[in-house]
Amino acid sequence: MDRRDAARDTGKWYISFDQRTMTARAVFDDEDCSIKCHFDVCPVCDGKGTHVNPSIDSHGLTSEELHEDPDFAEDYFGGFYDVPCYHCDGKRVVPVPEDEADLNRLYEIEEAEYQYAKLCEAERRMGA
Repeated sequence: MDRRDAARDTGKWYISFDQRTMTARAVFDDEDCSIKCHFDVCPVCDGKGTHVNPSIDSHGLTSEELHEDPDFAEDYFGGFYDVPCYHCDGKRVVPVPEDEADLNRLYEIEEAEYQYAKLCEAERRMGA
């Protein structure tokens, strides 16, 4: 999996961002927290707003493949297969938490919810 596929997998988070106050409100099931943020260049598209569709090149392209089909190579490098960035939705920047402790808190909440979901699944399998 490359960074474009990871950006699309957001889990069960609900995140709203208020640009006026530069705060993100993250809700994960019943946990709710506000986090001060700043904008940083999107790490997936490197600030371009688009990237090549992962279904085209996530397996990797060789120079031989590009030489065998020059029309494909021209379209590929010309941006024909580009899609809006999966991470920033084409905005070229993403909000980043200012405090590392807030980010760690989010990870702890997510991990706790994941463990609870695993427990519920195990109980369902046992017939509970």
